[in-house]
Amino acid sequence: KVFDTSSGQLEATFSAGGSQPLIGVDIGGDVVCGCGADKTCRVWNQQTKRMIHQLAGHSQKITCVRLFPGEKSVITGSADRSMRVWDISRHIYTQTTTFRHSSTTNCSDVSPETQTVVSGHLDGGIRCWDVRSGDRVLDLPLLHEGGVTSVQWKPRSGHEILTNGRDSILKIVDARTKAVIKAVNDPGFRTLTNHASSSFSPDGAYIAAGSGDSGDFFVWNVASGELEKRLSAHSCGAVGFAWGMGGTN
Repeated sequence: KVFDTSSGQLEATFSAGGSQPLIGVDIGGDVVCGCGADKTCRVWNQQTKRMIHQLAGHSQKITCVRLFPGEKSVITGSADRSMRVWDISRHIYTQTTTFRHSSTTNCSDVSPETQTVVSGHLDGGIRCWDVRSGDRVLDLPLLHEGGVTSVQWKPRSGHEILTNGRDSILKIVDARTKAVIKAVNDPGFRTLTNHASSSFSPDGAYIAAGSGDSGDFFVWNVASGELEKRLSAHSCGAVGFAWGMGGTN
């Protein structure tokens, strides 16, 4: 479902059909993507409300999907231990690049600055991929104990990556040096699912995530590493989180 957040009005409903759940979604411009347990990723046009592509090629469930800036391409990650880049700009889609690795992809993000893809995996590692050459440009195994549940490029930075892990630690990694430049946690914060999100604020000054048991949201100062706020939000565990694009607040 797509909502107009200024009015709360439901704008569109898109269905994958069948009984298999959608696992990952993304939206950009007039394009909406949804991937799921049926091994396909569907692409809809938000204006016409029609499905324009059904991307098929993975042999197991698709766990994450991200649109590239400009909405002409999309990348999917799957439990078949591959990631695939699809050109969706034409009437008939084409699968352009395949990245293969040794672990299920839980999450991915695309850098607006460099178009580099970062992926987080069930084995606790992250990888970076050059879409133009098809090469793996970074392999950082065992970054977390347990799987990586979310990855995000820092806004206006082509080299810093925020990760969340099943070890209930948030880390900021420098992709150039492979060094962890910040790691934060709290006794009250727990990551309990393989797709729990975390996020930079739009100015990059803060990071935040929701706890999988209490439902509280934790906000840390990136510069100091100190916990800034603990916000009571839900009566049960929280798994999704995003910052409003208006600024730090």
